[in-house]
Amino acid sequence: MPQLGQHDPAPSLRQKLAGRPIRATHIVACHHCTLARGAGRFVQIYSTHEQVICLRHRLWLGDGVTGVTDQLSIRDSPEITTAWHHHRNLITRHGRSGVRKAFHIAAVINWRWYDQFHHFTAATDIYDTLAANQPRHANSHAVVAASLYPSIVDLTAVMASPRWAEIAHSRHPDQFLDRISVEVTDGWQPRGASDPLRDWMRSDWLPGFRGSDAINASKPR
Repeated sequence: MPQLGQHDPAPSLRQKLAGRPIRATHIVACHHCTLARGAGRFVQIYSTHEQVICLRHRLWLGDGVTGVTDQLSIRDSPEITTAWHHHRNLITRHGRSGVRKAFHIAAVINWRWYDQFHHFTAATDIYDTLAANQPRHANSHAVVAASLYPSIVDLTAVMASPRWAEIAHSRHPDQFLDRISVEVTDGWQPRGASDPLRDWMRSDWLPGFRGSDAINASKPR
């Protein structure tokens, strides 16, 4: 099960990356942007957890992208761009730390649903569009990750809210489950001890992260 943005580059590579030196999260920058700046096609940069697309060139830069050839066009899937704007608004509303945790948990849950039954209509519709337009990416991890992203953000929106999280962990979570079934799971309500959302509701597990989720300019010495 992939853990988004948790790859730790080798020390020699970390020295070459642009951004905050203690960061562990990095991405392959949009190759259109780097070529326009004369930096070459393959450039890795430190990033924050919501940096999953290039808005200018409509490219997927998130989970599954390990090289330039993995960067797929999302121009024909506006749901992904809409989800990215929603993601940024959630950070403004609830704070970066809380949204980062909720996003990671929501990603794990959505990927486990995908592993179990290939997910729900919204994600499969996006996948069909991306795969049809870019058949060489059809079986890639990146195209599945891009397809799941709007559903991950929708679940993040509920989990990042203190009010809804409190309901989820209460003895009467029906209102929370009703919202999930309407906004994320096509009317289906997660059930059973083995369901990943139910597991989070029961145990309230939290991810562990290295470093902050902010990129700051280096302080002068």
